[in-house]
Amino acid sequence: MADITGLIARLAICPEVVMPADDMQMLERVMANLVHIHSADRIAGTNSLWMALGQMGVRGFLGDLTTLTEDDIINLQPQPTRAVNNPLPIPIIQKQKLVIVVACCQHCT
Repeated sequence: MADITGLIARLAICPEVVMPADDMQMLERVMANLVHIHSADRIAGTNSLWMALGQMGVRGFLGDLTTLTEDDIINLQPQPTRAVNNPLPIPIIQKQKLVIVVACCQHCT
């Protein structure tokens, strides 16, 4: 199992001085390293989790993702778009990994 606490601690960005670009980079690193969804899927618009987070307005890690509750994350559902009429459901394991990441970050800060 991945050392989630260690991975979050190694993000090496101080929460007191996070710039928006750094916050987005933190979100991309968490999604790539812990949830195993890369930014290429976000850019292509092919991943249901990235779609749902974007539709909720999640653009950064500390500024947006950590403000979501466990219920918010578990109830994520991607809405149909012009590009994707019938988005696939988000796998529960990806939702659970996000819940763990948010919980660890809130515990460590």
